[in-house]
Amino acid sequence: MGLTADQWNSLPTEKQAELQSQQYAIDAQARQQREARQMEQQRLAQAQAVAAAESARQAYVNARYGDVVNVVVQGGSLQYSGKRYPYEPVSFDLVKGETKSVAFRGRGMQTVATHYDVRLSEDGNTIYFDDASRQRAVLVNHDWEHGEAYQPAGTMNDVSVGLSGMTMTVKLKGLPGAPQKVIIENR
Repeated sequence: MGLTADQWNSLPTEKQAELQSQQYAIDAQARQQREARQMEQQRLAQAQAVAAAESARQAYVNARYGDVVNVVVQGGSLQYSGKRYPYEPVSFDLVKGETKSVAFRGRGMQTVATHYDVRLSEDGNTIYFDDASRQRAVLVNHDWEHGEAYQPAGTMNDVSVGLSGMTMTVKLKGLPGAPQKVIIENR
């Protein structure tokens, strides 16, 4: 209540009890307000997550040829604490503008599991693998229509798990709007 120890001690016990009761009420009200703010923040975060998921779902539903790529990551190894672990190959799709958290699982005497954030640019021509890292891999479209393989230098994510020696293959997903292929036979 803003009193010094001397002021507090000079008050009669009834007044101390009254002030203490008031302080408890103030503290309870502040706690309720904090809890209400936290609940509102959680509700907003959940609503944003649902909206983002729905937006991504709609992007896939309405996607045309060139909007979605399939990425396959295989070969190489995960490095953690100075040791190398082979990992299970990973395949995933990305739609223009999407960021996806991709899980990797290492195999060996010890299991290593980690994830990397992968983003496809808004124009659909650049993939940023381990997007937030200074050591991210940047894959630029030269021929994704036919499939393109990359062997970028290794990356190191935010929990100090590295990925190196991998081959990343990117191919446009076959969707409506793809160019028609004409086969000409010579006889």
